[in-house]
Amino acid sequence: MKIRKNHIGKRYRYNVNRKRLNKTRSNTGKIKCPEVKEHWNDRRLPNKNYFDMGLATDANKSIPMPSFRKSRLRVAKMTNDFVEEDIDEEPIPKPRRKAFVADILEKEANEFREPKLRLPKGLIAQLSYFLDTYKLNYKNMVNDRKNFDQWTWKQFRMKIRKFMSIPEQFDLYLKEREINRENLGTEYDSDGE
Repeated sequence: MKIRKNHIGKRYRYNVNRKRLNKTRSNTGKIKCPEVKEHWNDRRLPNKNYFDMGLATDANKSIPMPSFRKSRLRVAKMTNDFVEEDIDEEPIPKPRRKAFVADILEKEANEFREPKLRLPKGLIAQLSYFLDTYKLNYKNMVNDRKNFDQWTWKQFRMKIRKFMSIPEQFDLYLKEREINRENLGTEYDSDGE
């Protein structure tokens, strides 16, 4: 009876594409980084590939926490006048085959990149309405009926300055309105409380 119970739930699923299923199971995923992708060896295990390139899958394993117990053992061996051969020195790390990949990635990470900050379209629409009606008078923006979020004048100033600091979006706003930066006016000195 027990054998029958085991076989009751088993059904062959005809609707499953076995070829696709095997591909997804054996696939390790797409590698987005071009340097790593170029030097990746499909025949080696992922961990060994990373090791060869000087990279790590788990930072906790690659840089272990110092062990208090091991340091105390070393001190105890030194004080008990053990022979130097008995004291285990740190193992010499094996040379990495493709260590230059880590150097390339490090150089790339240290290069200066322009910030790609963009404001959302809804916020730009709000700010453009306030700029059209009040120019740079933040006090009047606070009292406007469309100030649903109840921003203070300082919040308005911060958001508009951020908007003006992004040339792609702000130049587009100026082009649509056919305004020069000078025509916008200057910030009012009476904004301070």
